[in-house]
Amino acid sequence: MVADIGTGEGRAVLARAAAEPASLVIGVDAAPGAMAEASRRAARRGPANAMFLAAGAAEMAESPLAGRVDLVTVTFPWGSLLRGVVGLEPGVSAGVGALVAHGGRVEVLASVVPSDRLDGIGTLDAGCEPAIRCAWAGVGMELVSMRPATSAEIAASRSSWARRLDPARAARTVWRLDLCRP
Repeated sequence: MVADIGTGEGRAVLARAAAEPASLVIGVDAAPGAMAEASRRAARRGPANAMFLAAGAAEMAESPLAGRVDLVTVTFPWGSLLRGVVGLEPGVSAGVGALVAHGGRVEVLASVVPSDRLDGIGTLDAGCEPAIRCAWAGVGMELVSMRPATSAEIAASRSSWARRLDPARAARTVWRLDLCRP
C-alpha cells in the first residue's frame, strides 16, 4: 500500500496507481476540493486501485491505515505538513510516521528558503539534518538519508511544482529525505 500525503490535485496518485496495478494507492489531503476531480476520475474510469481520503496528516495516527502503509510519499509540502516533515510540528510527524508498516519507508521532496518564512528554519540544508533526524526518531522513524534531489527525482514526482523547482532552473534546492521504520 502507498499513501501520498498532501496529495493536492491527486495526479501523482492516479499515475502511480496506473503504473502499479497490484498496489493500493491512497491520496490524502486536508483540502478535499483539491483532489475532487482526481477522485471523480478514478471512480468513473479507474484506475480501480486509487482512492482519496480527506484528512490532515496529524489525524493519520488514529486512521485505520496506521501501521499498514509500505510507502508514504510527501511531495513539496507546505504549511503544517512542511513543518512536520522538517521536524517542527511533532503531531504531524507522528501522524505520518504512524502510517508506516515495519520495514516501510517515507520519501519526502521538500524545499525551504527564507522567503517561505518558515519559523524555525530559514533554509532547508544539510545543517538541519541532526534536528530532523532527532524529530523523526521520536516517532520511531530512522532518517536514512538527506540529500539534494536530482532533476530526475523531481520530474518523477509528477507534481505540477516539478518544473518550477528543477535544480537546473530554480534558485532553491529541493531536498530528498528517505526514512524507514526499522
